[in-house]
Amino acid sequence: MKNLTQKFFTLVVLAAALFFFTAPAGAMEGHDMGSSDRIGVLFHESMQDGYMLSYYLMDLRKTKENAADSHASHDQSAHEKDEMDKPHHIMVYIMDKDHTMVEQAKVGFLIKGGDKETQKIMAMYMSQGFGITADMKAKGVYEITVKAVIDDVTLMDRFNHEMK
Repeated sequence: MKNLTQKFFTLVVLAAALFFFTAPAGAMEGHDMGSSDRIGVLFHESMQDGYMLSYYLMDLRKTKENAADSHASHDQSAHEKDEMDKPHHIMVYIMDKDHTMVEQAKVGFLIKGGDKETQKIMAMYMSQGFGITADMKAKGVYEITVKAVIDDVTLMDRFNHEMK
């Protein structure tokens, strides 16, 4: 029951974060990759076969703390102290060769490093990008591999990110 409550709370926090940190769908014109309409902090960009991939990271525990402060009247102190299983939200935004945001793709993440075994996570389309939640709580270097299948094109991207 405790695990189910944590997952529900994580989903509620994620939904709230998406609501507050996304711009209207028509806010992006051309190839503007401004961070104002992105979820999280830009931590990696790359070009693969003419496609631009931009990665943004957000620590949901910080969002959870802010939500806890604003809902102090609720008796959730036991829940607030529990660690989230997957506190890191990663978004990848993909722009094609014509500077158009990719909205139809199958995107998967493979994350190695930290205290956990290799994490294999399929991304879900949201806010003009593809998002996942992952566990990167342990400090150290993580190897992140992303595979995106867009129509008949397969993109592979691999990079390292250090969690401090």
